[in-house]
Amino acid sequence: MDYDNDLKKNSLARLSQLRFPFADAPSIVQAHQKDEQIQTLLTLKITDLCRLIKNQLFVNSYPKELSILTKLLYLLFTTGRRGKTLGEEYVDLIYTNKSGTKLTGRIRMILFVFSYSICPYFITKLYKKLVQSEKESKAEDTISITGFCEVFLDFILDLHMTLFYFKGSFYSTFKRIFGMRYIFRHVMAENEAKFRREGIRTYKVLGYILLTQNILKWYPVLRSALRSWMYEKKGTGDSIINLSPALRQHSEHNSIEGIPNESQLTHINLSDKKQLPYIPESSRKCILCLTNMTDPSCAPCGHLFCWDCLMSWCKERPECPLCRQKCRPQGILVLQQ
Repeated sequence: MDYDNDLKKNSLARLSQLRFPFADAPSIVQAHQKDEQIQTLLTLKITDLCRLIKNQLFVNSYPKELSILTKLLYLLFTTGRRGKTLGEEYVDLIYTNKSGTKLTGRIRMILFVFSYSICPYFITKLYKKLVQSEKESKAEDTISITGFCEVFLDFILDLHMTLFYFKGSFYSTFKRIFGMRYIFRHVMAENEAKFRREGIRTYKVLGYILLTQNILKWYPVLRSALRSWMYEKKGTGDSIINLSPALRQHSEHNSIEGIPNESQLTHINLSDKKQLPYIPESSRKCILCLTNMTDPSCAPCGHLFCWDCLMSWCKERPECPLCRQKCRPQGILVLQQ
């Protein structure tokens, strides 16, 4: 046992002393795509297992949670154990510090796994709650603090991805935060090095295209923010939060209006045969939850489901669960007496 530990320490020391080349952007993307394929297959397996244990409604209600659970388990059993994922094994990559002189420690890897897997989910949840609370307390003609933060974060992420295409250092923002870079675990032959250099030049061309796209995207937004800041300095009463329609449109492009709140619904349960008696007995059960419908709602194609079941489905997949025709949340109609 002592001999194995000494051998492992000596091998790690040699890796620390050797200057292996940093991984390039094409190799990192290749490893990431391979890992995504594996995670997709694992997600399907876990989804099938949950469908057998629970039901289809549970799977439809928590697709993001199941995907996050799959990613967490996959990374814990690979990166968390200071090993390599299948994608990293495929390209022969390992983690080091920013300078490439020392292997990444296990504690840092475990912290990265949990942060990379779970933090975006909770940030999204918190953001949605803040947006909902501000919508209830503010007028509609002013953009919220959360909207401004969303635009700022989008700008940072676009800038981060542009830097990756040019430098190929950090593909994920969490890897940049934890200072984890990829290096090749082998000395490249001349043919491989030539192939890698050609790939780097190709990705730099893509970087210039992405940079041009981001300039066209963010120039009107940043100009609007600067103009609002100048108005505020001049004392015109305009706040930096009350930005122009360009910024408001960017921050609210995914908002959905007109969906009734729970308190606004007139609850109808089809287990009571007096409720909506024109619906035949054979059609009073929801095919998603397999129970009598509560608040029966109609998709644009005419199929009926529970309000909660259909809304949860359409938020993830904007289509009818039965016939697959387009069905957006705005198009769902609640049946009334």
